[in-house]
Amino acid sequence: MEAASLTDNRIRLSWATVPEARLYRVYSDMGTGYGVYLFKAETEENRLMETGLQPGLAYRYRIGAVTSAGEVIVAYAAATTPGDVSVVDATDSSAPAAPISHRPPVGVTPAPTPLPPDTIILGLLSATDYTDAVDGTLTIVGEVRNDTRLDVGQITVTATLYGEEGQVIAEVSGGAMLPTLPPGVRSPFILTLPQPTGVSNYSLRATGRPIPPVASGAELVIVNTRRFEDAAGFYHVAGVVENAGDRRVEQARVIVTLYDRGGRVVNVGFAYPRPASLLPGARADFDVTFAYYPKVFSHAAIAVAD
Repeated sequence: MEAASLTDNRIRLSWATVPEARLYRVYSDMGTGYGVYLFKAETEENRLMETGLQPGLAYRYRIGAVTSAGEVIVAYAAATTPGDVSVVDATDSSAPAAPISHRPPVGVTPAPTPLPPDTIILGLLSATDYTDAVDGTLTIVGEVRNDTRLDVGQITVTATLYGEEGQVIAEVSGGAMLPTLPPGVRSPFILTLPQPTGVSNYSLRATGRPIPPVASGAELVIVNTRRFEDAAGFYHVAGVVENAGDRRVEQARVIVTLYDRGGRVVNVGFAYPRPASLLPGARADFDVTFAYYPKVFSHAAIAVAD
């Protein structure tokens, strides 16, 4: 397989034909380097042109050939925009397996039904999961990024859970924490569902639809934050939010993402400041609390108007 980096932030993919394949599926790590592959496209040809990529990122690709017996991974490749071409054989043990939590490696599968023609596949930056020890609720948290040059809305993040035999056990979908994503912007997400039995692994997919650029008169800014652990063992990110815009915000919300030392998401939470309704120039206190927070190294806080 070859991935050729072109000067206008495109990558041209080509691979050897598999005689028994009726189509091919192309997956990409979206330039994150975490080894989590996201479904990009299906094609009946043994080549594909990737456009609208971010400059200076190393993109890894995986090709699956769909035959009557199912899908078989036939090749890996990588290229940097702009940069050199590198090729990885499908049997190479250095190809990333991409575990994203304590579970077995997470696979990424395409939609069971065709997607609308204007669907945009969002990049998955990182994700993790944890189970509540009291009620058994499974929570999957992570971040997605808009790697296109278009504003994206109607964002949906879907997790499909599989058993040991590859059968689908459950599926859950939800929106990103930010309702719209301009080019290059990232958003955390949270998915929760009652813990099903017999789960071996799960796949994640994030999609959106192109929308006109959104302008807002509200400008919520985080003035300051502080982190601390209380006597009961809960982790807090508290601080002050200000309405620096020119119109009233009826319902403000502060979203906090926790990261480990490698920049991967540990947990995501949100809270409403007090008061949640803010006039221009007004400030309010917020406190986002976490019960699950292993190996937190840093955090990010963003305020949005609901």
